[in-house]
Amino acid sequence: MSEKAMQACLERHLEHAALVFVLDDALGTHHGLSWADFVLLTVLDAAGGAVPMKELACTLCTPASHLLLRLLPLEKTGLVERAPDCDGKRRATLRWQGRLLLREARETATNVCAS
Repeated sequence: MSEKAMQACLERHLEHAALVFVLDDALGTHHGLSWADFVLLTVLDAAGGAVPMKELACTLCTPASHLLLRLLPLEKTGLVERAPDCDGKRRATLRWQGRLLLREARETATNVCAS
């Protein structure tokens, strides 16, 4: 990788980190969510509310162990549920409380992204 390409990657990373910082702050202050939580809830919602854990980990480009660590507090607060499906595989399901919070948080995230 050339020095110029490396510098471009670093700049993109720093821009992304700055945006995530602002989104984490706004979503955390108003809704008790991080940007990563918001993305996870959005993916569940877009998939109809329930997704096999393995598929969800692939969609979020995260190891299953990291996904579990992300889901545990969301499950504890009643936003998502993990349960086996008819095949015995675990699924993450967006609960109605999570859907409601996501709807409210979407406006906050949209405002931050627009500014």
